[in-house]
Amino acid sequence: MKNIYLVLVIALFISGCSSRQYFEPEDTNGDYQSEVSYNDYEIVDFNANGATLEDYKFISADGITTNSIKNGFKFINNNDGVIIGADSQGQLLIQNKGSIEEFAFDKNIISASVKDNLIALCFVDNSIMLYDKKLKQKYFKEYFTLSLVNDIKIANPIFLDTVILYPTLDGKVIVVDIAKKSIIKTMNIDPRGKINNIIYLSSIDDTLVAATPSKLFTFVSGRVNIKDFDIKNVIINNKSIIISTLDGEVIKLNKELQIIKRKKFKFAKFHALGAGEYIYALESNEYLIRFNSDLEDVKIFDFSFDEDKKVISIGDKLYFDDKSITLK
Repeated sequence: MKNIYLVLVIALFISGCSSRQYFEPEDTNGDYQSEVSYNDYEIVDFNANGATLEDYKFISADGITTNSIKNGFKFINNNDGVIIGADSQGQLLIQNKGSIEEFAFDKNIISASVKDNLIALCFVDNSIMLYDKKLKQKYFKEYFTLSLVNDIKIANPIFLDTVILYPTLDGKVIVVDIAKKSIIKTMNIDPRGKINNIIYLSSIDDTLVAATPSKLFTFVSGRVNIKDFDIKNVIINNKSIIISTLDGEVIKLNKELQIIKRKKFKFAKFHALGAGEYIYALESNEYLIRFNSDLEDVKIFDFSFDEDKKVISIGDKLYFDDKSITLK
């Protein structure tokens, strides 16, 4: 009887695998033609702002660096050439034009930004801190609800003119006044999401744009806009917001989150969004889908990569395996 039960379980498993459906375009425009740059090492870790390679070189908005971050550290952020790294022991590393500073904290750092002497820090226990690296002074540390399951694309804090925006792991954006060095506002974006850490945090002029895996949020002239999406990727292109979703859509929205255009690709699974002159979506079955800025003039190219390895898109660059290309 046990053997019959085992056979049934195996048969159901095989049936489930064989019925899995994949994105299959009727035709493609051939291989995507772009000059490929080869790196010596593959990506071992990445976040919302960049990635760390096996040899401790790192990828940021400036491309792949010629120098390396200290062994044992992973890349966190690049603030106008000031490089931030962290290890698994609560150590923070700041590299600036050859100088190296290290700071020790009691919890592991998941994201951070620096401006002048101020460091804005987010920790694995969902606490945030403002720290003065010159005075070695902690101005405040605030704790939020512990979050055990998080999307890997954890956003970094942002310094604006007079405030700092801190992303949390429980779906909030905390606004801190730089002069007062205290919290002045809490924006609760996704209080009920199962995985609700902030995966994207940026701005379009005076508009704040944020996202969790299930919410897209903008803050425009004092007005909050929130919409539900199963979000995979977010980019800003020509002052519009472009997202890809888990169910195979690419959607263009304005700052008020009104949908301008949406395109559905049945069974598509998108790994990354990028933009050069065109907008690109990388699909898991080795396709690169290209759109113009209005999500029209769609062309689908064959594009060979290993979906089991880490892929990251930053600006007009796509990094995959041990290679990178510039998106046209």
